[in-house]
Amino acid sequence: MTSRAVILTIAGALTIAVSIPAMAAPVASANMGAYCRGEAAKAFSARPTYVKSTRAMPDPDGSAHVDGTYEDGDGHTKNFQCHYDAKGNFLDVKAVATAKK
Repeated sequence: MTSRAVILTIAGALTIAVSIPAMAAPVASANMGAYCRGEAAKAFSARPTYVKSTRAMPDPDGSAHVDGTYEDGDGHTKNFQCHYDAKGNFLDVKAVATAKK
């Protein structure tokens, strides 16, 4: 193998290694609320002190969710929910509309 071929092979391997996204470690059930608050603060550009959440609640399929609220820039309270898979991996945080009375 020529030195150019070796360099191209190494460069190709590095490209593949860099393009694979890093997976976060599973979150322990006791820490899901705190992790969720941090993700919600980032997602909704909310001050962390204005983000509140419940404990993780198990779902029938083995996954879990965390309910929470945050205060937006106008002082309105908004609801959100974080989702975790059955292994404890964080999946997403989504805004949840509230029912009007």
